[in-house]
Amino acid sequence: MKTIFKDVVTIFVVLLFIGSFHTTWSQGSDIQNIAYIQKLLDKEAMTEARIELEKQLDRYRTEKNTDSLIKYIALVGSLKLANGNHDVAIKRAETFGKELNQYQIPFVDKEVLLELAWIYDDAGYTKRAYTTVEKALEIAKQIEDPRKADISGIYHNLGYLASNLGDMAMAKALYTMSIKTMEKEQTKDYESLHKTYNALGGMMWYSAKLDSSLYYFNQAYKMLEQVEKNPMNSYYRPALVKMNMAVLNHALGHVDDAIQASKEVIASFQTFIEISTDESKKLRALKHQLAAIDNLGSFYHSIGEFERADELISYSYRKKLKTLAPEDNNITISQIISAQAKMGLRDFNAANNLIDQALYRINTSKNTQFYWHASALSTKATISDELGDFKNADKYFVEADSLYRQSLGKNEYTRDYLDELIDMSLFYAKIQDTEKAISLAEECYHFIKTSDFNNTLQGFHHILNLAEVHFKLKHYKDAQAYSNEALNMLNNKNLTTTNFTDSIQIQYRKPKALLINAKSSYYLNTNKTDTFLKELLNQLNDGIAILNQRKEIIKSYDDLSLLITENNELFDFSKQILLDLFNLTDNQAYLSKFLTLHESSVYNRIRSRLNLKNNLAFANIPKEIIARETYLKSKMNASIESATDGSFETFFNTNSNWNSFLDSLKNNYPKYYKMRYASIEEPLNKLHKHIPENTTVVRYVFNDNNLCAIVLTENGKQIFKLNYETAKNNILKLTENPFQIKSNGIHLYNLYKTLWKPLEPAIATKKVIIIPDGELFNLSFEMLTDKAIQSYSEFTTNSLLAKHIVSYNYSLFLLGNETKTIGYKENFIAFVPEFNDKMKEEYQIKIKDSIDLDKAYLTLLPQPFTKDLAEKSSHLFNGDSFLNENSTEHIFKNSAKEHKIIHIGTHAESNNLSPELSRLVFAKSTDASSKEDGYLYTYEIYNINLSSNLAILTACETGKPSYQAGEGMISLAHAFNYAGSESILTSLWKVDEQSSAEIIELFYKNIKNGMDKDLALQQAKLSYLTTAKGRTMNPQYWAGLVLIGDTSPINLTTSNNYLYWILGFAILSILLIILKRQDNK
Repeated sequence: MKTIFKDVVTIFVVLLFIGSFHTTWSQGSDIQNIAYIQKLLDKEAMTEARIELEKQLDRYRTEKNTDSLIKYIALVGSLKLANGNHDVAIKRAETFGKELNQYQIPFVDKEVLLELAWIYDDAGYTKRAYTTVEKALEIAKQIEDPRKADISGIYHNLGYLASNLGDMAMAKALYTMSIKTMEKEQTKDYESLHKTYNALGGMMWYSAKLDSSLYYFNQAYKMLEQVEKNPMNSYYRPALVKMNMAVLNHALGHVDDAIQASKEVIASFQTFIEISTDESKKLRALKHQLAAIDNLGSFYHSIGEFERADELISYSYRKKLKTLAPEDNNITISQIISAQAKMGLRDFNAANNLIDQALYRINTSKNTQFYWHASALSTKATISDELGDFKNADKYFVEADSLYRQSLGKNEYTRDYLDELIDMSLFYAKIQDTEKAISLAEECYHFIKTSDFNNTLQGFHHILNLAEVHFKLKHYKDAQAYSNEALNMLNNKNLTTTNFTDSIQIQYRKPKALLINAKSSYYLNTNKTDTFLKELLNQLNDGIAILNQRKEIIKSYDDLSLLITENNELFDFSKQILLDLFNLTDNQAYLSKFLTLHESSVYNRIRSRLNLKNNLAFANIPKEIIARETYLKSKMNASIESATDGSFETFFNTNSNWNSFLDSLKNNYPKYYKMRYASIEEPLNKLHKHIPENTTVVRYVFNDNNLCAIVLTENGKQIFKLNYETAKNNILKLTENPFQIKSNGIHLYNLYKTLWKPLEPAIATKKVIIIPDGELFNLSFEMLTDKAIQSYSEFTTNSLLAKHIVSYNYSLFLLGNETKTIGYKENFIAFVPEFNDKMKEEYQIKIKDSIDLDKAYLTLLPQPFTKDLAEKSSHLFNGDSFLNENSTEHIFKNSAKEHKIIHIGTHAESNNLSPELSRLVFAKSTDASSKEDGYLYTYEIYNINLSSNLAILTACETGKPSYQAGEGMISLAHAFNYAGSESILTSLWKVDEQSSAEIIELFYKNIKNGMDKDLALQQAKLSYLTTAKGRTMNPQYWAGLVLIGDTSPINLTTSNNYLYWILGFAILSILLIILKRQDNK
């Protein structure tokens, strides 16, 4: 379950097995009598329920009817009758059990123990439940009637409890015993077969035999067709199997199916809870429902929807705290996966707090929880690593390692444990603990050499890991040797692959080996000739080609993260080689290739993220084309997953079909093909021809941790090396104290000296297009000053805002876009939900289930100034505006297209964690049948017509600005560009609403006067600064607003109203003249 990519944590999903509930030996009258008591409990008629319970028990005691009495153990141990006190409920059940033991009937004794076991488990005492069922098994072996003994069912229950304790090896053994016992029985018990098939499907899952797992889950479904129709068999048991199949579908990459199935599972359990009268079964249904919510959260997490995942998992955790027993292991599980969800959000402090709570519970629990204990320790170690607490990371890795070794035995390894050792060895290499890092990596290496893992995918991983450990420790000679061994392994005829998936995976892990090998050779060579550097470049190009193939079969966020990480590493080192070649030869072609490679890496990231989404739609692309595209991709995945004979034939056939499909896209839908699939390593040799007149382009580029700037003009390009460490420290200090003018004046001047002054001699034009990179997306260059200013008013004279007309872009490739500005008929349209209290109240009334309540929506700040601006601007441009509850996602999608200006006055979130999930927030629909959630995500924008000269999006917030900085804005700008917006005016950070509205109002007046868009924004900011007072002159209030894209003026349609006024005045004048003449006569 551990991911190779350390910055993303895989949330553990919960696979459920089915335990046997109470036996069915009761007479019809017993069932009716018990149901009557359950109804009293449901009505909270506790006194009546207690009296009725004693009355029924006394009658059966008099009759010495043990078959009926044993059915009352659950009621005697009812949690409701014990006022929610589990210990009281247990004591009452045990006392009643001792009473029944006096009959000295083995069957009764066995049933007493089984019933007590479920009460223990419900109270969170799973270990006690397990030992109790073991005692029941010993008694059952003495019962001659096999139906009454039900040994297969007891083995099944032991397996269920063992899985709850996290001992999967024991669970598998016990389920196997259950199966063998059932095979000896003559009469088919379809309910038991159902449970057994479900369990066997789970075991196949844990053995990574996914096809077999799917087969057995389907068999479990079929058994339910033969059983009696009741709430258990109609809702409860189907939901359990469907929940397991959702986990399986997720593993196979069918995330949308897994999410939809999970929603259905949650609903099925809710139906069962509402109609069941059995308290114990209702409690178990609730536990399973909450586990399904946890899994749903983990599925969202796997596709990068970290916030939604956190919401669901947090909701489940809160509900578990309210409804489950304090000792219940499910609470511990929730704390662990909640911590992992917080890690996805990169909120490591919150994650640390949660995992500490989980470990405390585990260490003080009466239950042994190997699986979850190991998970908790591993998670704690990773959190400590992220927080820079390497001492504690070391401690918890050691404890996790000890737990694995203690459980597995000497010299025993599982695949999961070997993966854990990879993580540990890389951690120790990172902190330069040479002895531990090499010891762990070599332990794995030597084990796989003498085990079944030799010449397998797992073996390849560990050879490559040893190479990487040595590389991180700067043992370049050893790293070169082991990476060579890994690469040679790919050509080994004895290489064993259990299926085609392994063959593909080994090929797709090759780029890492190529990179380590190339870097090691680079650092070992003291005489780097152009021939040597070219050879390395060819080697790296092979790796990049493989990564480009991998984009098409991404199935999870972990796959995506690993792909982007390896892309970045390969691209960065390739760029370094190209710079070395440029410095060595002074050949401008290498500098052009350097830029081309960097620009293509930007698009590669966008494309890879889009490939993760299965439900994408694109404007002007027929649905059947998208459906065909999705089908062919899934066929490629299926050909990889299902091939078991090592044959490449199926994959090659599906790949051929895919290539044919791409050819048809290229011919019939060139815009779509170019955006998603065309080669993006376009030459930039002629870029200077596309630079606007009297404009300089400044492209900042990070290469590993080094920063350079390329200045491009009509005459050529120059490169400048910059000191980013100095700039980084000053950017951090600006964010720490944004309102300290004197100290910030120094920081802004330092940034000017570091990031701008070295380039200044090469910048001779007033207009500048800046294309930032990485964390520079968090910086507004206009606020840089050529001296340490002492007051805000000096921004009007000494800043880059005063000296240059600045616009931004995210790629040099866009400068080659020769599309002419389009003149649209309509001037202006605005969408402003405002988010006032009335709208929120109406939304809350509409939502019935708290799990569906969007709490984030209720916390959105109202935007009254934005609403006022929309109304004024609609009048200024003679346009339309959709305000408050009329500003819905549906109305926006259908009304925004083909306006010169689209004003989107709503909250927006630029998501750096999952850039494709950057989103615009609209009013919640009051239509109960509406399926829209009020959020328009970046990936949805591709399917909307937003044709316009300018889109305004000023209330943009950026989460985690230091992580994957700028990625959210790049994705949003790319989507708007594809949807038809020539430029967007947005914000780098959350800008004050009132000041933003003032600046945009000034900007609109300048636009109406015919100014270029970049000039209009510059003049609006300068005008704002001349009238602003006090702290509102701080850059936080104005510098964040930036223009991205085309800067040409907007040719507004002039209203014809004034002609009517002139005509009317003329007619009136003529009439007055005629009347006056008549009067004179």
